[in-house]
Amino acid sequence: MRGFSRWAIGCAGVWVLAASPAWAQQEELWLDTQSAAPVTGQTVLKPGWPYLVTIQGTFNVWGNTIVPGVKSLQPESAPMFPSPKGTSRNVGFDPEFVFAWSKGHALEKRPEPGAQRSGLIELSLDGGKAWKHPASTAAFNATEHAYGYEVTGASAALQVRIADKPVTDNTGRLKVVVVPAEELWLDTRSATAVPSKLVLQKGKPYRVTMQGTFNVWKNDIVAGAQSGQPEPAPMFPNPNIANRNVGLDPEFAFAGVKAPGTAPSRASLIELSLDGGKTWKHPASTAAFNATEHRYTYDVTGEEVPLQVRFADSQVSDNFGLVRIFVLPGA
Repeated sequence: MRGFSRWAIGCAGVWVLAASPAWAQQEELWLDTQSAAPVTGQTVLKPGWPYLVTIQGTFNVWGNTIVPGVKSLQPESAPMFPSPKGTSRNVGFDPEFVFAWSKGHALEKRPEPGAQRSGLIELSLDGGKAWKHPASTAAFNATEHAYGYEVTGASAALQVRIADKPVTDNTGRLKVVVVPAEELWLDTRSATAVPSKLVLQKGKPYRVTMQGTFNVWKNDIVAGAQSGQPEPAPMFPNPNIANRNVGLDPEFAFAGVKAPGTAPSRASLIELSLDGGKTWKHPASTAAFNATEHRYTYDVTGEEVPLQVRFADSQVSDNFGLVRIFVLPGA
């Protein structure tokens, strides 16, 4: 009953995940920087669902060949993916950075040399109402010129554009790949650990997002002095079972905590295995208690086996509530 003895809890459980394949459903788009028209995907991105958008390629937005300035990196001789029309020139842009520019350009006045962030490539997730360059902390990728961006669906297809005028002197195309997260469901009333359907590649980063609320007691929670207020029912209820109130989410116990604990208090009931079930642990998190969405994201590294997840509880028959899990390749 590791992690819950301080609350004098007398029960716990192992969770079950029902997985659906997702990463094989990726969609590929091509953005030609010579066109001002947005490129629109065929797939509507589900609301609240995480997606990884990877953009790769190099291009030029100037009509002339780049003769590098003092603070510029060297341009590349031609686009990674040439435009169908027009003569290729050397290039100094990729989806996230401008890395080469000519002598006399304003970038020469910047204090730091080398690649600089660029926001020319914009995404829309709401059918073209709002556009912005996606957030990234990635370092300049001089080899592959590929960058991953995690976005959340909003009931519309992804749109991509280049925010440049004019576009007639541009050259180069960008490859855009949209990958949906794999969805897993935890039933806290089941004691079987279940793997994801897809293998997490060794050394590659992944993001695991968990959301939901649940109860590990057979009775309704009556909040004590150390406890927060329980919620009246699980975010994702078990089918065909009467509701009870709930006091836990994937990262915290927020109700039902007894002295000497004080709610919300870290909980470690949900455990992951990345090595085929040899070792299990609750993933590391510094996130604050999320009282609104009960949603937490964890970064993990693949080990060439499927992810496995379990609920570290000795008895599950009196548990109540489902937890929704998304597994996504890391940005």
